[in-house]
Amino acid sequence: MEKDLPYQEGLFTPRESKSCSECKKPRISLGWCKDCETDSMKGNFYYWTSGNKKIDELIRHTQLNTSQACDYLEWIQFKNFEMVKYVGSGEFNSIYSAIWMEGPRSVWNDILQEWTRTGPIKVVLKRFDNSLNISSSYIDQVVAYVK
Repeated sequence: MEKDLPYQEGLFTPRESKSCSECKKPRISLGWCKDCETDSMKGNFYYWTSGNKKIDELIRHTQLNTSQACDYLEWIQFKNFEMVKYVGSGEFNSIYSAIWMEGPRSVWNDILQEWTRTGPIKVVLKRFDNSLNISSSYIDQVVAYVK
């Protein structure tokens, strides 16, 4: 039988059975505690906005209803992207490629009590020509994609 060993001191591996150090409930994956993480995301709702109420509600909904550590949307400030390049345009938007310097979260570090991120990753950005009037049908498309 294979022994589950952390590959780095203080980092949680997926096969470890560990309780949350804050609330003592079992973690679901990669050191992730749904209750504590949801509370943390709720506490940050007032510190960011996309500038569009519908988009903000969608992001918040995915954060409050996620069942996995990385299965939700995250608002990323434009200043966190580098090498932004125009790719093309659609009917009401422009498409760009970019590098997200921090990258998504990857591993929980129990010692530092924070998530480490993957680092630079290539992403696609969509800029709406009239971002204050995004249609409900577009939001429905995003919801379908997220599911």
